[in-house]
Amino acid sequence: MFRKFVGKCFPHLVAFFIFLVAAVLYCRPVFENKVLYQEDVVQWQAMAHNSFAYKAAHGHFPLWTNSMFSGMPAYMIAMDARAPVLGATFYDLLTLRLKKPAGFFFLACLCLYFLCLVLKINPYIGIIGGLAYSYATYNPVIVAAGHDTKMQCIALIPALIGSLILIYEKKYWQGAALTALFTAVMISINHVQIIYYCLIVAVIMTVGYAIRWVRSRDYRHLLMALAIAAGSALTGILSNAVTLFTTYDASRETTRGGSDLSATSPGDYTENGFGTNLAFAFSMYRTEIFVLWVPEMFGGSTNPDVPARDSRAARLLHKMPADLAGSLREDLSYYWGGLGNMVGGPPYAGAIICLLAVLGFFLLDGRHKWWILGGLVLCILMSWGSYFSAFNGFLLKFLPMYNKFRAPSMIIVMPVFLLVLLAVLTLQKIVGADKVPSLWEKTALWARYKQGILLTAGVFVLLLWICSHADYSAAGDSRIMQVAGTPRPAASGQASDFIHALREDRHSIFFNSLVRSLAFTAIGALLIGLQIRRRLRPALFLAALGLLCFVDVMDMDLHYLNHRQYQEQATYSANFSPTPADRQILLDTGYYRVFDLRDSGLNTLSYGAMTAYFHHSIGGYHAAKLKIYEDLIDRQLYNFPDCRPVIDMLNTKYIIWPTRSGPDSVELNRHALGPAWFVNDLRFEDSAGQVMNALTRLRPHDTAVLFGSDRSQIAKGIAGMAALADPAAPAMVATLAAYRPGMASDFSKPGKADSIRLVKNDNDEITYLSESGSPRFAVFSEVFYSRGWRAWIDEREVPIFRTNYVLRGLVVPSGHHVIRFVFHPQSYYLGRQVQWMASLILLLLLFGAILATAQDAGLFRGPPYL
Repeated sequence: MFRKFVGKCFPHLVAFFIFLVAAVLYCRPVFENKVLYQEDVVQWQAMAHNSFAYKAAHGHFPLWTNSMFSGMPAYMIAMDARAPVLGATFYDLLTLRLKKPAGFFFLACLCLYFLCLVLKINPYIGIIGGLAYSYATYNPVIVAAGHDTKMQCIALIPALIGSLILIYEKKYWQGAALTALFTAVMISINHVQIIYYCLIVAVIMTVGYAIRWVRSRDYRHLLMALAIAAGSALTGILSNAVTLFTTYDASRETTRGGSDLSATSPGDYTENGFGTNLAFAFSMYRTEIFVLWVPEMFGGSTNPDVPARDSRAARLLHKMPADLAGSLREDLSYYWGGLGNMVGGPPYAGAIICLLAVLGFFLLDGRHKWWILGGLVLCILMSWGSYFSAFNGFLLKFLPMYNKFRAPSMIIVMPVFLLVLLAVLTLQKIVGADKVPSLWEKTALWARYKQGILLTAGVFVLLLWICSHADYSAAGDSRIMQVAGTPRPAASGQASDFIHALREDRHSIFFNSLVRSLAFTAIGALLIGLQIRRRLRPALFLAALGLLCFVDVMDMDLHYLNHRQYQEQATYSANFSPTPADRQILLDTGYYRVFDLRDSGLNTLSYGAMTAYFHHSIGGYHAAKLKIYEDLIDRQLYNFPDCRPVIDMLNTKYIIWPTRSGPDSVELNRHALGPAWFVNDLRFEDSAGQVMNALTRLRPHDTAVLFGSDRSQIAKGIAGMAALADPAAPAMVATLAAYRPGMASDFSKPGKADSIRLVKNDNDEITYLSESGSPRFAVFSEVFYSRGWRAWIDEREVPIFRTNYVLRGLVVPSGHHVIRFVFHPQSYYLGRQVQWMASLILLLLLFGAILATAQDAGLFRGPPYL
């Protein structure tokens, strides 16, 4: 009995050991107390520093942060749910709490292996599939860039698909519990775009199963399976209600929810999402899909990593004048595909994996291959983005939520998964052919294998034709001529030679990669052919093919994630050391903001979170900025220095300038308006564009610009203030009622003692004291956000008006008053209650699944419904 149990467990123990050893060896530097340098993670640590400092002082994260973009919801960066997060707990169990990135790769192996077990695939084939999926080159590429949540969600895709298959194969309790659990884990990681793509493939798979159920007239199972799958997924989703509700709520006010200025920039934004320009940024060329098979077909990466001795373009640079060579070196890129100038590496699935997938369309029955084919085709078409605008434009218009995402090329992670799935199914068919008794069936298998080889040969003939006929030009090549010709027209000839050499390099890289993939494919085809002809023992065949698959992808992985990306702890910590300019500003303990110009091209406004580690920055980095602030950046701040009114109203007290030598310089902006101030005049405009344009020549210390739709409410507010004291209020109400757009109106004349000052800014609660001799309109240098901020004057709640496009404004009565702003987003507090209830249901599902599994194993006689 014991020996039988050990025999059953042995393959799983082997898989566990191999997955663990592979992850530890590949990520060995982290176990030597080194840190992987990931640019996006460094940025996140900077943007989250304010929240962690707050938590150290208060015991919990704030819901609002002052560190970036003049203020934004902190739960979009770091958050305490203050409710059970079962998904995160289970994630820690699955990864054994291994140091990252080892835990990422171990988890991906484990999840693909689980899917193979669900599909009753040989465990040793599952090991091959797990390694192939986990170490597909796209994964190390995104890990090196710091896209941790993306990698974590990619790792979990097979587990979620496998859990759904359990439901569809009538393992209701186990499938329901695991679907809920893995959904909970994915939602807790919160990479919505990968989850969305996974949902698309899950729907396609469900349709494939449903067609089979309808054909067999198994309507009862059809309804049960769909209901259980939907209910389980909903349970997993709601067990992360805090994350989900706050993300959805915030999305209405971020760039994912469109722009108020969409009428003036329809290509970038619509009223409720991205326009075609932004939605289809980072689209893949139609032929670029072949990088799944030939990794460096399009140059591999925008980071030039070809040795200088092998590069004609690099050798030419050494012969040029130093200043010209320096200018051209910035544009040295061997990548020439459709994704622009920010490509970390190719989504290479592996030559042998692609071969097995092609053979699968000839060797497999229709149980899984047709829905896999449907998923492959749809995902490939979607990855083309703007290069197949007729189809993808239709999806952008009609597919729910699709206009919330950028970078259609990201969906390529799904073809990688589907190719690996098809490959392991094909391997199972090939190895299982030993059990086929009929000589006719074995002969047919060999014939279908030859058909697959002919198609594979056709693919390589096509690739060879592309290699010989492509022009190898990239979008950035024209910029090279501009850079070279601007200072000295005579340099144009040298730049032209440089571009010609660069295109020769790209051709060489493509050809070498094609030969490499052809070699791996040929060896793999030979091994498969020998196995089908019974010239190899299955164990030897799987060992040889598995090793070859792993060597294939790992050889590419080491180009993009290797020991050179790891740093010593001290070196890594130095990334967060203050400069002399930072230390100078930190001597000021007041409340103010900083504009950091040390990064070139004003990148600090949209791609520079490092300033937020030390200061309250008017810039920052986030994938979903508040849309009104993004509008301000695009229409005003990018025009610096011709945006001084906006700089002043954002309370930008310090500006950091770069210098060519010596420490960076710090400019004190004496016109910064402080945390809050009274204005004398109000100006109303009827559209968002008019309000934005009015900021260019605004005198923000004296005049506030508001939306015309708020005019009547402000008038009512002043009328309410009239009862408190001021006899001039009725006249002001009449002035506002008769107001004509484009003209300023007197609000009140300032008294000598009129003042408003900040008492405390504690992220989620801000307190001011005001004193005035008559009702005044106060402008607060805090970002307007309607989904959570509320205001009180003394004990009376008052409306907050969107002022100067992005700020807050209040009508303040005469006299002495305490003004409080409190951030209390309903989405967060409602989410906590829902999350508690859903977590309890999830625990009950897990308990039921354990009982059902025990009953299936014959450990006890339970109720028949289990």
